[in-house]
Amino acid sequence: MCDHNCEKCRENEAEDPKKRKFLAWSVGAINLAVLAGIFTPVAGFIGSPLKKKEQDDWIDVMGEHELGEGETKEVRFKAKVLDGYQTVTREYVVFIKKYPDRVIAFDPACTHLGCRIQYKGDQKKYLCPCHGGVFDEDGKVISGPPPKPLVTHAVKVENGRILVDRRAGSAA
Repeated sequence: MCDHNCEKCRENEAEDPKKRKFLAWSVGAINLAVLAGIFTPVAGFIGSPLKKKEQDDWIDVMGEHELGEGETKEVRFKAKVLDGYQTVTREYVVFIKKYPDRVIAFDPACTHLGCRIQYKGDQKKYLCPCHGGVFDEDGKVISGPPPKPLVTHAVKVENGRILVDRRAGSAA
C-alpha cells in the first residue's frame, strides 16, 4: 500500500492538473453544445414573429369600370392560402358596392350563425335564408336575429382595379 509519499504518486499528482484541465474543458464544451441545442430552437420560436414579413394580401377582383355607381355585385375570386403546412387555392365570394366616394366589400356570411346571405337587387337588401335576417344595402341589420352588421373587408382602388384584402374585416 502507498501512503502517497512514493515517487510514482508524486508524478501522477503532477499530471493531474493537466488531466483535470482537459476534463473541465471537455465538460464545458459538452454543456455549451447541449445549451446551444436547446436555446437555438427556443430563440427561433420567440424571434419568428419579429422576422415574419407582412404579407401583401390584396387580391385583384375586378375592374372599377365593371361596377356602376350605387351598384352591388357578387364577385367570386380565388386566393392561395396556407392550410396547415401546404398552400392551397380557395374560392371566396364578396359583395362589392360602389359609392360615389368609396368602394365597400361585404362578407357573404350572416353575422347570426354564418349562413350564406343573398343580395336581392330589386329590394336593395341582403337576405339570410336560414333564419330570416335582413340587412340594408349598407350592411346594417334591418330585422331578424343577426346581432351586428355585415362584416366588411378592406378595399382599395389602384390603376382602375378593385383590390380586396381577404383577411377578416370589421362590422359595417
